[in-house]
Amino acid sequence: MKKLILIDGNSMLFRAYYATAYAGGVTMTTKEGIPTNAVYALANIMTKIINEHKPDYALVAFDTGTPTFRHLKYPEYKAGRKETPQELLDQFSIAKELLRNMGIFTYEKPGFEADDILGSMSKVGAASGLEVEIYSGDRDLLQLISPTVTVCLTKKGVSDLKVMSEEALYEELGIKPCQITDLKGLMGDKSDNIPGVAGVGEKTAIKLLKEYGTVETIVDAEISGKLGEKIKASKEIALLSKELATINVDLPLDFELEQTLYKGANAESLYAFYSKYEMFSLMKKINYFAVNENKEVNEESNSKEETKQTNSSELDYEYVEKIPQEFLKSHLSIAVEVVGGNYHVNKVYGLALCNGFKTYVIRIDNAVKDLDLIAYLKDESYEKYGFDIKKILIALNRHGIEVKNICYDALLATYLLEPSLKEEPAIIFNYYGISLPLLSNVYAKGQDLEANIIKYLALLASSIHQVKEESLKLLKENDMLDLYNKIELPVCFVLTKMEKNGVKLDLDLLKKKSEQVQEKLDKLTQEIYGLAGEEYNINSPSQTAHILFDVLALPANKKRSTSADELSLLVKFHPIVGKILEYRRYMKLQSTYLQALPTYVLDDGKIHTIYNQALTQTGRLSSREPNLQNITIRDEESKEVRKAFIASEDGWYILSFDYSQIELRVLAHMANEHAMIKAFNDGVDIHTLTAKKLYGVEASEVDSTMRRHAKVINFGIIYGMSDWGLADDLGIGVKQASQFKEKYFASYPGIQDYFKKTLNDANESLVVKTLFNRLRKVNELKDRNFNIREFGKRVVMNTPIQGTAADIIKLAMIKVDELLEKNNFKTRMLLQVHDELVFEVPIEELMVIIPLIEKTMEEIVDFQVRLKVEYNYGYDWSK
Repeated sequence: MKKLILIDGNSMLFRAYYATAYAGGVTMTTKEGIPTNAVYALANIMTKIINEHKPDYALVAFDTGTPTFRHLKYPEYKAGRKETPQELLDQFSIAKELLRNMGIFTYEKPGFEADDILGSMSKVGAASGLEVEIYSGDRDLLQLISPTVTVCLTKKGVSDLKVMSEEALYEELGIKPCQITDLKGLMGDKSDNIPGVAGVGEKTAIKLLKEYGTVETIVDAEISGKLGEKIKASKEIALLSKELATINVDLPLDFELEQTLYKGANAESLYAFYSKYEMFSLMKKINYFAVNENKEVNEESNSKEETKQTNSSELDYEYVEKIPQEFLKSHLSIAVEVVGGNYHVNKVYGLALCNGFKTYVIRIDNAVKDLDLIAYLKDESYEKYGFDIKKILIALNRHGIEVKNICYDALLATYLLEPSLKEEPAIIFNYYGISLPLLSNVYAKGQDLEANIIKYLALLASSIHQVKEESLKLLKENDMLDLYNKIELPVCFVLTKMEKNGVKLDLDLLKKKSEQVQEKLDKLTQEIYGLAGEEYNINSPSQTAHILFDVLALPANKKRSTSADELSLLVKFHPIVGKILEYRRYMKLQSTYLQALPTYVLDDGKIHTIYNQALTQTGRLSSREPNLQNITIRDEESKEVRKAFIASEDGWYILSFDYSQIELRVLAHMANEHAMIKAFNDGVDIHTLTAKKLYGVEASEVDSTMRRHAKVINFGIIYGMSDWGLADDLGIGVKQASQFKEKYFASYPGIQDYFKKTLNDANESLVVKTLFNRLRKVNELKDRNFNIREFGKRVVMNTPIQGTAADIIKLAMIKVDELLEKNNFKTRMLLQVHDELVFEVPIEELMVIIPLIEKTMEEIVDFQVRLKVEYNYGYDWSK
């Protein structure tokens, strides 16, 4: 028997919204702030229903929001309902767009409800010999159940369904489907404001129906007592309530059953829809390279004006063994891109070149033999564009191909415009309305990988060319063209050199240290077992909690957490706690550094960390393979690791320069806080000065605890730390923490004024900027969720400071690199870690280069506050 699936669109979308609103504490929106959580959830449930129940016909019905015939009979019908959130209202049109792209027929009719459409269609389907399944959270639809019609009720959220047949209904309520309207007539329905008989609940109503059958029989029956009196007094109300609850199954429908025939989704248009609304996890479920090339889509689906289509059928590309020479000669503007399975070791498949009209794709083994192409790429008179040009330069360089004058990076340009976007090309180009396959689509198993890569390279090269002018125009409109041209693009080439240089590791030292640490871990393990009275997995939080809180009966926190902060509170209760904390420190040192770092060493004995230039929203650089940003100088473990980072040549030193308290200096300048500016310029210790102001003592009376408190507050202010957070960090009461903050702002009034103004401006514009115009959107400030709004406030306070510091460090890298190049120094820049730059220097250049780099870094900006760097040098990075 063929199947017709009917879906209550309003019910499903409402449930989808409330099941996912603020999931994980955040709202789900596009970069433009369009809410999408309900549509996303609806897409998942619709996909599940279709895949599991395989309909032959499908229809989703919606209410129109206009008064219905029920309102004419009873004006109070559905009165008093909570107002629908605007975030949900905004998603109805998007939901219908989704359904059309999924190939599902949608329908609504003014004057009637979705229930009436579903009821009428269920009658049509049953009469046509179809098996009918109705999906909704509305129990009113139970009246439609018949031998060929079942109702699937959503129970929890939208994924948990309860299938109701005639037998299931009778088992649950003891009544027939046709009695559902009688049940509503007696007990009413609060959700629809149907009155029913006052004082009659579900149990009483069901008992009456079992005895008398219908409302009409009940209101005319001689029922004794107060119940009978209530029913007699509410006879008209009961009959009206039944009428209001009765679904119209004879609605004149202005479409034919065949129009609901389900032929499947148009994969290409559905992929474009998911791309348009940034539902990237759903994009992964569609095989981009196997989509239907037929451009006919369902009526009213995405037009090219809504979503640009960069696909193979519209793209003029060719896979060649040699790039035509006339193509290279006649066009300057060429887009270049490479794709590799593993960027770290640069397994490059090929590259594509596009002039905006024609695209050529060439394998790397053919590219290295194409002398015309190699000469063109090296020729500085031709401009080239790319996506992630650092990757292009390094990857091609390792194949002996040099690229000069590659002057536009679609990744970096888009990163400045929307720093929250992931580096995935499909996500980046989606910003401009261009639909590209995800890399997971390209490398999906069971496909023609070579054909996928060829097509992907052509699409990517063409897309780069398309977005260049638009992105640069947007950068100019947002006053970020200088940021792009003078900071972001130039520092990309500096990072390229640093990644190529790499840094040498002393593998023998790491191995020896690893053996020592393992001995310590083995000893600690046995000590912990002895104190616990049994062996257990020390790395397991749940097993550790069992030992501490159940076996040893130590005082447990509410969540039975074994985090370091919680365990530090228990050290005094039992010696095992200190041993566990010590074990964790050594285990982290062993697993994160001593054993992991050697796995990243290449044949040259160096690690070549990859810098993520377009990842953080503040402009800070991060790194991967390996992540070096957490190798600080603040703990002994990291200092031990730094000893393994050595110069790559004999007679060379490792030299590091670290900006001192750069974020506090930036804050002092931006806030025009005179006391802090003077302190920095006079060389006064800022934490001692702050302690002096907070405690009302002379500088000579400030002890180590006072200074530590002042330091926590100084940096806590930058990050928008709350009273509770400050209290927790200082180990004091919330009231005292609040008093500290009041004294702080009274001592530095410029800072308080600065934060107030910055927050007021951000509340109006929903944007914050660094001094170099790096932009970050803060839509969180307008969120309904308090915690999200508070997070937005912290972003507003921190981003301009941290982002400006990040821009300064990038400027310093650019200028120092220019210094090294201009003077033909052998000194090489190796690493950037937080506020620190690391170099390797030949001994003969050491005393010459130190004052030059120091001067360059300290004079990189013209601030009221003097920037200061501290330097160290030695045979390794630990000095």
